[in-house]
This record gives sequence, C-alpha cells and structure tokens, in this order.
Amino acid sequence: MRTYRLEIRLIQAAAGLAFIVLIAGFFGLWGHNGKVPVSTTGAEVTSSGQALSNSKIVALGDSFTLGYPSDAAHSWPQRTAAVLQVAVVNKGKVQQTAKDLLARFDADVVAEKPGRVIIFAGIGDAIKGVALKEVQTNIEGMVEKAKSNHIIPILALPIGYPGAQQNIKDIRDWEMGYTKKENILTLDFSSVLFDSGGKYLSGLSTDGKYPNAKGYETMGDYAARVLK
Repeated sequence: MRTYRLEIRLIQAAAGLAFIVLIAGFFGLWGHNGKVPVSTTGAEVTSSGQALSNSKIVALGDSFTLGYPSDAAHSWPQRTAAVLQVAVVNKGKVQQTAKDLLARFDADVVAEKPGRVIIFAGIGDAIKGVALKEVQTNIEGMVEKAKSNHIIPILALPIGYPGAQQNIKDIRDWEMGYTKKENILTLDFSSVLFDSGGKYLSGLSTDGKYPNAKGYETMGDYAARVLK
C-alpha cells in the first residue's frame, strides 16, 4: 500500500515538473539566457530581435548595383543572396540618378513586395552635378514610399568616382546625418573597397572607376554581414 502511494506521489511530482517546464518554455524563459533564439524557420531576425516574416530584398540602384562592367550574375546583390540564402532582386540600371530611382520605385520595388529595400543612390547625381537639395528630396521620397508600403529602407552611401569626389562627399555627409536622425540602417561599401587615400584596394578594380568581379564579391560579402 505504501509502495502504491509512493508511486502516486512520484507521478504527481513528475507531472508538476513537466507543467513548470512547459510554462517556462512558452514564455521563452528556458535556456535562452536573455539572448534572441536562432530562427529555425528560415526567417531572419533584426537587431532588435524582431523576426522578419518577409526576407525578400530589392536592391535599387545604378551601374554599381547592376554589376557593370560585368553583369547581374557577378553583382553584389547576387553575392549577398548567395551568402544569406534569401531572395535579393537586382534592380540596378546604368546611368541612374536618385530622380530616376524614385520614378521607378513603385514598379521596381513596391510591386516586388519585399521586406526590405537597399537604396544605392547618389553616384550618378554626383557625376552629373545634380544639386544636393534635389538629391536629398529624391532620396527622402524613396524612403517615405518604402515606409508607407511597409518596406524597411536601407541606404547605401555613394562610393568614390574620379572627378566627382567632392559631390560624393557632400551626399555622403548628408546621408550619414539623415540615416542617423531617421534610424535607418546604412551600408558603406567604401569601408571594404578603398584605402585611406580613396584608391581601390589591390585586386578590387581594373579601371579605378568600377569594382571588378572580386570587388563586387567583396561588396556582397560586406552587405551580407551587415544585413545578417
């Protein structure tokens, strides 16, 4: 009889312990130590710990997004997609200004229904001497379009180009202040492409104007690290 009662108590204790473990797991208290758990569903996690239900990314830009002088298959968006194992749609076109990107934002970004958009603007503007105020207005317009369509905007700072360095610096300075104010994630490809003198690092460019295949691969790896 005593053995029977002991067995009953052991069963009750085990059931109680299982219930406690279940409740702890439900509220995320078991085994995380305050850290964000790694997703096993393929969904990415933001720095704030919020899961992204839509991991698709659109890369909107000019020749430097397209992959010129090569092609999209050797572009940084393609490399980023391969590293992150997510869809990255390359919407780069040659000879584009921020105004051009804004004009095709609905068709090339909104229609794709991505979770995020990387806006790589400013180099074409700097080369053509577009007024800084106009560049600002067009970039802000794209950011607002993204937000209004529940797309997270990410800005890629323009990188150096011979003969347009001062214009590029002006745009970069404004963008850095703007992204900080608006709490927008920023990609700075210059940090992995150029040396302290503003020259391409060895092996990353053939003509000193555009990245080569290795340069675009380096950009893609950098973007993947930041976005991950």
